[in-house]
Amino acid sequence: MHDLIIRNARIADGLGNPLIEGDLAVKDGRVAAVGEVTGDAAETVDAGGMVLAPGVIDLHTHYDAQLTWDQTASPAGALGVTTVVVGNCGFGIAPAPPAHRDAILANLAEVEGMSLASLQAGVDTNYESFGEYMDLLKRKGVYPNVAVLASHTVFRTAVMGDEGSTRAATADELAQMLDLFREAMDAGAIGLGSSSNENHRGAGGLPIASRMADDDEFRALAAVMADYDHGVFMATFGESHGIPFLEEITKISGRPGFYAPMFYFSHQPERAANIMTAAEAARGRGLPIYTQASCQPLSLSFTLDRAYIMKAMEHWPATEDHDELRQIFSDPAFRDNFRKTLASSNSQHVFKGRWDWVPITITGLEKNKDLEGRTVAEVAAERGVDPFDLFLDLGLEEDLATKYTFFLLNMEEEGVAPLLVNDGTLICLSDAGAHNSLLCDAGFAMHLFGHWARDKGLFDLPTAIRKVTSDPADTYGILDRGQLTTGAWADMILFDPDTISITKMERHFDLPAGGERLLRRAPGLKGTWVNGVQVFDGENYLEVEAPGEVLTKFAGGQPTLGMGTAREAAE
Repeated sequence: MHDLIIRNARIADGLGNPLIEGDLAVKDGRVAAVGEVTGDAAETVDAGGMVLAPGVIDLHTHYDAQLTWDQTASPAGALGVTTVVVGNCGFGIAPAPPAHRDAILANLAEVEGMSLASLQAGVDTNYESFGEYMDLLKRKGVYPNVAVLASHTVFRTAVMGDEGSTRAATADELAQMLDLFREAMDAGAIGLGSSSNENHRGAGGLPIASRMADDDEFRALAAVMADYDHGVFMATFGESHGIPFLEEITKISGRPGFYAPMFYFSHQPERAANIMTAAEAARGRGLPIYTQASCQPLSLSFTLDRAYIMKAMEHWPATEDHDELRQIFSDPAFRDNFRKTLASSNSQHVFKGRWDWVPITITGLEKNKDLEGRTVAEVAAERGVDPFDLFLDLGLEEDLATKYTFFLLNMEEEGVAPLLVNDGTLICLSDAGAHNSLLCDAGFAMHLFGHWARDKGLFDLPTAIRKVTSDPADTYGILDRGQLTTGAWADMILFDPDTISITKMERHFDLPAGGERLLRRAPGLKGTWVNGVQVFDGENYLEVEAPGEVLTKFAGGQPTLGMGTAREAAE
């Protein structure tokens, strides 16, 4: 007697093999049989010829805080995700000594574009150490499976307070951080997340704490990981570090290294290709170095008082006070200075004044509703004004209520496609749980299946599925997930390959303290199961006992994916 049988499905094993027609049985949360399944089950689902695939593994999320108030990690399951990795870029919420808890949340709110009011209202603070945070998630229960990266910036803040964002650590402070890392690894961390990216700023515009670490601090943390039989190092790098430094860290730790982010930059068309090629060369030398990339255009939606991406640019004001901003934005000197910033060659400035990529998304005044959906460039040309002036003047007219969307990176698909087909490229970078009012990229896999596989023909469907299931599981050492084979955990999605897609973003105000977030839906997704339990029915989350696992055991050894050779782009 099985717990569940899904019949009449086209089954993808997640390993890239051709789909097979048949049934799949589940017993005690694991796949019991695949193919022709006989016998009965407590529940039977007729797939009607749709595709049954492993659930998506989202390697790059920021659900750390949200999971303390939301078991579902919405919108993960509604977009086909059954396993999430949190703590990316070294931004988490544990450990949290009481004296530094406020600073940890304030830094997270700023660097990840979150509402501080929502974090303060929502985060369950019944923990202090990393292990206690893991125990908290286990007690509360989680819908998706959750793996947690230890957080470099949080270690620095926990030990050094606000000084973690202003200076290098002393020998004693570094020793304390290494002890915290060992405690986290002992408690089941999947590895370490960190950042040296110049765009990462915390509260008050100060650099995020890990940016103040010298290279020896990174090396010391890598040496700790060498004492364990599992672990990954996830690094968000900018100009100061690259693949060669990640190779050094990997040699010290003996563990895989993951470079992020890898986007296609219009103003640096060779940048991503060079990173990908360098990582591939490292794998050819036997070093497990991988890159994290997105299959979607990177867009951010915001109002002028919360212009996240521009705060990292010279001359843009850090304040969010409306009176101060009105004065600054009305000043011709500010406008002239910021135009110089837009024209500068600073490679870390991802917005380069492409006003034709900046639609007016939501207007604050009824008389301006006809501008919604039109670009700043288009309206400025019609009115015979400078686009930057229009951008500011419309916002000032509407008391800073105008919401713009910036399309920034990954805009040219001819540059993105070669990145996606490389076997060392892990498709992720959803940032799910962060930038809630700015973007919603959690449906990346649905976009991959619908746009890139079905519409563009870049992959066949089994390969596209493999890229977001068994590939991330293998490289991160996530055991028995990302595949539908006998004995594997029954993390599954059922979808119509002819209609699978993602919708445009929709506004909701359902975060704690009425915080805003943008969400997308996935037409064509008919169901999501975690460990054999259905959590999403194609329309709504189901009220079930949270079936996800807080993962603490991972595979040892090194992954072999993409080591030395790459698979063909398409079958």
